[in-house]
Amino acid sequence: MGSKKKTEIICRCNNVSRETIEQAIRDGAQTLNEIFDSTTAGVGPCGGSCRRKLAPMLDSYLKTGAFPDKITEDRTGKPDKKV
Repeated sequence: MGSKKKTEIICRCNNVSRETIEQAIRDGAQTLNEIFDSTTAGVGPCGGSCRRKLAPMLDSYLKTGAFPDKITEDRTGKPDKKV
């Protein structure tokens, strides 16, 4: 069951998996822009909505050296869009 978490697609626009993003952070990416530079995650036609997931992953790793089991989106300052 653990493999599903790793293959979860975080950036749908550019089809970037959680595993790819975690590896980029382990390899030294310390900002959202550095994650983008090495993976293309975070900018796309959607306007970068996956950054709400990237930021908590990055913060967790920088603070604890580990990634969260479950990613909780950072919704601060982001009003929910009405569809």
